Amino acid sequence: MKVIIVDDEKLVRRGLISIMPWAKYHMEVVGEAGNGRKALELLETLEVDLVFTDLMMPEMSGFELIEEINEKYPAKSVVVLSCHEEFSFAQKAIRLGAIDYIVKNDLETDVMDDVLERIAHSYEDKVKIRISHEAKVFDRVMVVLELKDEEKAGQLVQKLSASHVIHYLERRCWFLSLDGLGELEEQSLINDIKQANCLPVLVHGLGHVSLSVTVDKLHGYLATGLLYDYTKMLNFWEWKADEEKESLNPEKAQLSSRWNSPEWIYSNEAYENLLQDTAAMRLPMSELKSLLFPAFLENGRWLLMLEWSMQLIFRLEPLRMWEEWRAVLEEERDKLRSMVCKTKYSDDILRVIYKAIRYMHEQEEMDFSQSEIAGIANMSRTYFSQCFKNVTGKSFNDYVTDIRMSKAKKLLVHTNTPIYQIAQHVGFKDEKYFSKLFLQEIGVLPSDFRKQWEK
Repeated sequence: MKVIIVDDEKLVRRGLISIMPWAKYHMEVVGEAGNGRKALELLETLEVDLVFTDLMMPEMSGFELIEEINEKYPAKSVVVLSCHEEFSFAQKAIRLGAIDYIVKNDLETDVMDDVLERIAHSYEDKVKIRISHEAKVFDRVMVVLELKDEEKAGQLVQKLSASHVIHYLERRCWFLSLDGLGELEEQSLINDIKQANCLPVLVHGLGHVSLSVTVDKLHGYLATGLLYDYTKMLNFWEWKADEEKESLNPEKAQLSSRWNSPEWIYSNEAYENLLQDTAAMRLPMSELKSLLFPAFLENGRWLLMLEWSMQLIFRLEPLRMWEEWRAVLEEERDKLRSMVCKTKYSDDILRVIYKAIRYMHEQEEMDFSQSEIAGIANMSRTYFSQCFKNVTGKSFNDYVTDIRMSKAKKLLVHTNTPIYQIAQHVGFKDEKYFSKLFLQEIGVLPSDFRKQWEK
């Protein structure tokens, strides 16, 4: 067995490598790493069977490392090294699939033989089970989805592991075969899962397929099926794999364009239609994020509210169900509307104000006047000025100054363009006035701002 040791303390790694009787149990330490990321680099280049890892490490914790190994290297086994004797740490490690948990403080010379012998047997047992189940075919399985109670979920997985072969599927999610189980045993299993505040998902009609195909099908369903079908009212769910819904396939580019437009922010009808059309496409979570997150950043940029965009993205990032996304979107949209539209205007007025905002952001040369922009909005200069301030919370001149300063900062950081040319590019004919205003708004001169970013 090839072994690597992962611990952020070099002395601990050296001590384990030199003291443990590895050869006696046909183990060989082939590498060591100071954190999870470096361990993953080793796994890309070395043949490894067993990973001994600490839990609390910089950059990537042991828990995160185990999840990565489960996803990328499911055939490899993990033994946890920790200074923590808390049951919750051991419970979480076992739930993630670790085959053993060693408290480093208790690792005395006289118990090292027993520890390695136990680990060797656990590893061999896991290999036997994996080989037998890789040859097995699946038709009916039960997916266990952790919803909110991590402690109860951990206890459930420990209980199920004693009588079933549990397969790790992804973060907070496992499955087990139901083939050959009787009706009473199956019902008892469902009740246990519900009592642990987990969601049992009965999957049938897989078609007697191998473990790898089963995992692929379940991943696909979690990503594009249950993601959109799940609601908080559910405590049990069934999926007929042989009757899977087909996704609609409208143009993704068109959908992206609609999210990039601010119309969904001010128009309830546009917002509801966009939600329905997005859910109907049943995009996997990764594609959903790549579609929506850039659009949120773009809307935040136009509205000079990037902090709102980032807050929205941070809140959405860990969520796994479309229903949860909808709830957060609703809340953050209401918050944004209360900030950008303090006076109630018709959708038509909001549409032309946002059209004007978008036009200004899209100009390469920012040499435009308020009268010109009011004309694009088809409004008188006075009425446009009043509506603009009520919608954005800023006067037209203040808003334009903000976007000019924002563009100037980008040019100062990302180009070598002379400052006098940057001043002209963002709408200032006088370089001295530009520098004076930049100092007033940003706190430093343009030349000093550029130097700060060059360091």
